[in-house]
Amino acid sequence: MVITPTDDVGKAFIQWTVRQSGNFIGHDSKPACNGGRSKMGTSAGIALHDQVTSLMDELERHDVYKNDYFKFLENSPWNSRTYDFHRANFFHRTEGTVKGIAHVCAQAAASDDRDTLVLFSYILNEETGNGEAAHCHEVLMENAHNLYGQVEFGLPPLLVREARNSNLVIPETFAYRERTLELLGAGYHRMLGVAMALESHADKMLQVCRTAFRNSNNKLPESEFVDNVEVYFNVHVGQEGVEERHAADAKKCVLNNCHTDADVAEIAYGATETLNIQLEMWNAMYKAASTS
Repeated sequence: MVITPTDDVGKAFIQWTVRQSGNFIGHDSKPACNGGRSKMGTSAGIALHDQVTSLMDELERHDVYKNDYFKFLENSPWNSRTYDFHRANFFHRTEGTVKGIAHVCAQAAASDDRDTLVLFSYILNEETGNGEAAHCHEVLMENAHNLYGQVEFGLPPLLVREARNSNLVIPETFAYRERTLELLGAGYHRMLGVAMALESHADKMLQVCRTAFRNSNNKLPESEFVDNVEVYFNVHVGQEGVEERHAADAKKCVLNNCHTDADVAEIAYGATETLNIQLEMWNAMYKAASTS
């Protein structure tokens, strides 16, 4: 792959590399086989490892982590309108989670990337309830949001798969789904960048949402709230949560598959574009929730 300033990936990569030290050393840009481990020379491997960890550090400082909608959720109790709006958009956004993880597993298997297949299969198993449908994270999400909405605001239930038909879902949420799907299908390394970004963002997102539910719970008894609403967030974040490990595993898969500057460019592009489109969605939700 030849990176030129006229190529979108090249532009993103050049903008990032000018802020880094060291040089990239090129090798084969295919996904790593033999368990996902590179057979690069030691000095080249160290150089790329440093560049990728620098990229990861920079992504963690992305504006998406301090967006205005998160601040709104942490500081502004819900009312019936803002909660209904949040539920519909959050459902449609998050409905793509398991589909995306399953896609990563399928592509890892097709590419003989054993380590990525193993790690993301484990993530997929947890997301789907470790074989128990009632513990599937999407089921927990649907039940938690609907119970809270019914008790707190008298709202009718909403099925996750039907949120796409809600007139409360804004164009930016549809754009988020469309763009992430496009990026996931645009090559192996770009896909890994998307997966890493999503897993890293999930921990902060779910912590903020849990805080919003805690701040706005006025009618559910504490024990029922913890067992039937907060449970969805607690399986993801905190001492019993899985999101920190999911993010760490996604980063391992990225490191295993970085052999060339082209690999890093694709991963950087996929991750950055994912966080950018997520930020656009949160910003639009803030505007809608705070002004209408």
